[in-house]
Parts: sequence; structure tokens; C-alpha cells
Amino acid sequence: MSLLRRIRPSKNGGYEVHLASEERSLLSVLPAHLVSLLDNVGETPQDELPDALQRLLPPAYTTDPDAERAYVSMTREDLVEHHRESLETMSVTAKATWLNDEQLAAWLAALNDLRLALGSMLGVTEEETEPPMGDAEQAEWIAYQYLGALQSELVDILERVLPDAVPGADDLVPDDYWGDPVGGLRWDGTPQPRDP
Repeated sequence: MSLLRRIRPSKNGGYEVHLASEERSLLSVLPAHLVSLLDNVGETPQDELPDALQRLLPPAYTTDPDAERAYVSMTREDLVEHHRESLETMSVTAKATWLNDEQLAAWLAALNDLRLALGSMLGVTEEETEPPMGDAEQAEWIAYQYLGALQSELVDILERVLPDAVPGADDLVPDDYWGDPVGGLRWDGTPQPRDP
């Protein structure tokens, strides 16, 4: 079965899932591992987080430790719960042959989380998307690439089921969607350019 036909919209609504048993096992086990890491994070400072969580729980204030502690205290629990819900949905439905809209959205979020976690562990950069020759982490690289392919497939599916654009809808969007600048400044605080 080709990659593009593994998950597809069902005629009766929702999405049919046609995955090999090995794929289903991977999509059941990987999220559970990441959830176990998230369960132990609490308010751990950014520099003490495991590599796998660095990009899932990014810092907001890199130069102000007090502000960062306050940010973590206010947001960490909700952010962890958001990640946990998507990952647990994927793990529980990994053997399903049909998904509803909410479950497919959770799969997309979980795939993104898993790729970010694996990418952080592997040190993936924008320039380096292929594993180094003879890399000891070949299995992790294969999983990373598989998750990326499946994520791309879900994005393509969701893109196809979006409603058609409303003709002329963009006409209602102002040229400066941030509104009139206050005191001659743009939204980001920089001076508004003068008219030519």
C-alpha cells in the first residue's frame, strides 16, 4: 500500500487508517515513552530538562531567570497536559482502523511532538536531515523520518478537506492588519515609515 493511501478520508466521515502492525506498535510505544518523560518534569528549569523536552517546553525569557521561573510556574502544567492529551490519544488509538476529526488532530499534534523530541535528541538541524553514515542511532533516525512522512500525509489530507476559499474574503483584511500605529510607532515599537 502506498504512503499516500495509509490514512484517507472515509466516505461516511472521519478517516480510515491502514497501517502495518509495526507502524501501529511504534505509534503506541513512542508516545507512551514521551508521556513518561513529561510526567516527571514539574517545574524543572530549562537547562535541566532532558534533551527530548527542550523544544516541547521552550523558554520564554532566556535572559531573565525570575521572569522565566514565573512563566514556568504559570504555564508549564497546562503545556504539559496539552502534549500529554495528544500523545495519549495517539497511543490509545494506534490500533484503530478509523479516526474522527478530533483524533486525527491529536495524531497530528502528537506526531509533531514526537518529531521535536527525537529531533532534539538527535541534534537535527535545518541543514542536516539525513543520518550521518554509520550513526549509532540509525533506528531513531528511521523513526524520525517515518514520523515526518506520516505527519506530511496528515497535513495533505487535512488540506484537501478544508472548505473552499470565499471569493473576496481577503478584501476585508486591511493592509495594516495591526491597525493604526500609536504615536507614529508600529506594533513592534519601530517607527512608522514616512510616505514616499
